[in-house]
Amino acid sequence: MHSLQNSGKVEGIDTVRAVAALSVVFAHLLGPAMPGLSKYLFTGHPAVIAFFVVSGFCIHYPYRARMLPVGPFLAGRFIRIVPPAAAAFILAQALGMRAYNPIDGYILWSVVCEAIYYCLYPLILAISRRIDWPLLIVASVVAAYGVAIGVGSDQYGNAKAYGPQLNWVVGIPAWLLGCYLAENLHRLKLPGHVWGWRAATAATASALYWATMNTAAGFYLTMVPFSALAACWILVEIRNASERGPINVLETIGEACFSIYLVHVIAAAAIGWLVTTPIVVCALSLALAYPFYRWIEKPCHAAARRAKAKMEELGARRRLEERDGIAISDGA
Repeated sequence: MHSLQNSGKVEGIDTVRAVAALSVVFAHLLGPAMPGLSKYLFTGHPAVIAFFVVSGFCIHYPYRARMLPVGPFLAGRFIRIVPPAAAAFILAQALGMRAYNPIDGYILWSVVCEAIYYCLYPLILAISRRIDWPLLIVASVVAAYGVAIGVGSDQYGNAKAYGPQLNWVVGIPAWLLGCYLAENLHRLKLPGHVWGWRAATAATASALYWATMNTAAGFYLTMVPFSALAACWILVEIRNASERGPINVLETIGEACFSIYLVHVIAAAAIGWLVTTPIVVCALSLALAYPFYRWIEKPCHAAARRAKAKMEELGARRRLEERDGIAISDGA
């Protein structure tokens, strides 16, 4: 049996990331050209909600039972995501993609939400140690539906229609569910086979996509319950990876999921000047995500780890010096 955690990383998480990232890519680049109901096979927004659950899990898992060094944590997270997002934004603007922006565009809206969740996490963690996670999640659901129902949505039922001020409110129940999953990972169990949960999650995501495009049931109304299903799927994937080993190909793709998510539409726009066949554009866009990962995202990830470790080391040294100073003073 494999362990739940290998070298500080929970196995199975990158598989979920890979599936979610590929679903977004296929929804954007293949879906519009597919016939009939097949165009709803791949989904974008439900995949982003799954990303939010994964993000909450990954952020909280290391700190579920230890102190959070706020400065090093925030520095590490922002060095990790801001330079790649900024590089993607610059590339998109150079290609004239004005809709690729953090205010009212696509892709970057979710990165802004992530940044807000990181900033809120120290407060969320402190509150969670005074009240139960379920109470926090219930409060977030009330807030999310307050915005969704009170403000409404655009004609496509998007849950990203509220701008950077409120988009994060609609998505935060999913993020907090990820935190809850991390907090309770070793005691939560679900019945059924992993393929059953995979099929149920994929079918539900597709059905919700169809409903959003054809009925009044928009994403902004359905993503909170979908996030609960996504959390169940993620839990089962982690259990499956711990018992049978991870899916190595998907785990590898998952490591580059942020680059895939950021640049696939940019690469597709550039490739579109030469070829327009959707499957070719999709394949080449995925291939072009690798150089971005290798030369931009991966170095930023390494820099984030180094900066976080260095700041934690300096903080520990400073606290030790302060204790020594107090001890000397008391001894005098």
